Amino acid sequence: MKNKAFDARSHAFSNSDSMLVDANIWLYLLGPASVSQTWASIYSGVFNRILSAGSLLSLDVLVLSEFINQFARLEMRRLQPGQYDFKAFRGSADFPPVARSIESQVNQILMVCRPVDHPFSEWRLSDLLNDFGTGAMDWNDQLITENCRKHGLALLTNDGDFTKGGISVFTANNRLLAACP
Repeated sequence: MKNKAFDARSHAFSNSDSMLVDANIWLYLLGPASVSQTWASIYSGVFNRILSAGSLLSLDVLVLSEFINQFARLEMRRLQPGQYDFKAFRGSADFPPVARSIESQVNQILMVCRPVDHPFSEWRLSDLLNDFGTGAMDWNDQLITENCRKHGLALLTNDGDFTKGGISVFTANNRLLAACP
């Protein structure tokens, strides 16, 4: 089943909207300066409208994990160009300040989001694995979609791959908007 995409730039958010915020949005809002400033500006405006409307924001462990790991890897590439060994970066003197920055940003996320659990044991893993096996869906994206469905959440994302799953998606990604009218 296709997702239904709504343009986050023009949507009239309200306190009845409940959504999971994807890692790419958190990276635009709170990530290192190396992320796209154009998208950061767009989603900053969207996010301010969401907060002003009193919409319910949620966070799950996969999104948090993706945010933390991507933030750290972006900083590794900035601080140690050519370094591809993440474990070596974690052991370097450059890592502790990055970890403290990530901790600070995660605390900001936790101030505006309620955590939601993954009901992994309830899902039909054979169906998810079959979908994954077609190459049409990213594994984590499938799990995020399932979690949105389980908790009745829309998804705020800029990831153009979120076309399937039968959930509502808020985005400024024109490709996703065109794929899921």
